[in-house]
Amino acid sequence: MKRLLTLITVVMFITPMYAQQDPQFSLNMFNNAAINPGSAGSEDGVSASALIREQWLGFEGRPQTKVFNVNSSIPNEVLDFGAGLTIMTDNLGFNRNTLLDLQIAPRISVGDGILGIGVGIGFNNQTISNSDWMIANQSSNPANDPLIANDESAMALDLSAGAFYTMDKFWVGISARHLNSPLIEMGQTSQYTLKPSYYVSSGYEIALPNPLLELTPSVFVKSDGAVTQVDFSAILEYDKRLWGGVTYRLEDAYVAMIGMKLMSGFSFGMAWDFPASEIGSYASGSVEFFGRYVFPLGIKQGNTGRKTLLNRN
Repeated sequence: MKRLLTLITVVMFITPMYAQQDPQFSLNMFNNAAINPGSAGSEDGVSASALIREQWLGFEGRPQTKVFNVNSSIPNEVLDFGAGLTIMTDNLGFNRNTLLDLQIAPRISVGDGILGIGVGIGFNNQTISNSDWMIANQSSNPANDPLIANDESAMALDLSAGAFYTMDKFWVGISARHLNSPLIEMGQTSQYTLKPSYYVSSGYEIALPNPLLELTPSVFVKSDGAVTQVDFSAILEYDKRLWGGVTYRLEDAYVAMIGMKLMSGFSFGMAWDFPASEIGSYASGSVEFFGRYVFPLGIKQGNTGRKTLLNRN
């Protein structure tokens, strides 16, 4: 309990985070589907992916996030579409946030690439539970303490929108979540509003003199209008199968990444965060894992824009 209280204090007074309104990720270049509905269908097939993040290892009650997404391109004689489903759970201490989000994105040819313009209709469920609260040296049930809130749960409609443009070796995306500023009402006395969050991501794959090597620098920006966070990343790919990379999150963390893509269409990777802020005095870093499998649909390449290791869903 003491370590959990320390964690919460550190988050409140030291780290410029979002109070866990939106979870933190390091493998953002593989996780566009979780934050940008315009990216739905940007791969040549049905893509199923999962991502797990354990933040600030060593703390009881630390943030733990799980994301599952499935999306597909849907060819049509009149207009191609992308459609997807995202399920995300985010836990911090006694708080649990579950998001179910449906995405649809018309996809049109623009210049040499494909532009997806998508909307997301989600349902955000927030739960606070005191069932695991234990007061040191006390056997009383914390639910009987008038100063501790009872278990509470609330659900709200959560809307998002985004655009995602891909070419052969370039991508750029812009999106916004919580566009309708969902109001979360916990019981009769507690309520808060989810502030809109804005995201920008972009990257370019650069061929190197060695034909087996390719370098992909990228940038990821997120902001709630008050606090802005920027990630600069670079990934070096070998033979379109093995890759490793680094990220610098301004004034927050250094990240090491590694991964592999198999011939079967399955790819996986992991990231390890090394805190650069004062949170590093209290935690030993964060770890993140992802896996993805793409089921080919045999759609002509022109519908999706590009085929590389870093298909960004």
